[in-house]
Amino acid sequence: MIPLYLMHVTAVEHSENLLWTFVTINIFLVTSGIIFMYRLFTQKKVRIAGIVFGIALAINYILIAIFGDPFDLLG
Repeated sequence: MIPLYLMHVTAVEHSENLLWTFVTINIFLVTSGIIFMYRLFTQKKVRIAGIVFGIALAINYILIAIFGDPFDLLG
């Protein structure tokens, strides 16, 4: 069931552990993005939240580029 649910993450088949890594990184990415946008729009200290979001985004793209298909980076 998990590979069918995560078709948007990568089209290449992976082990169960690698899929959970992708899910964990994506959850962290979305959470840090929400925190970053909240702090940005409320004009609070946003530097650390922006750096954490940027690092999470870079790690996500690197993992998809290494373990996935190049077309997965297109969306």
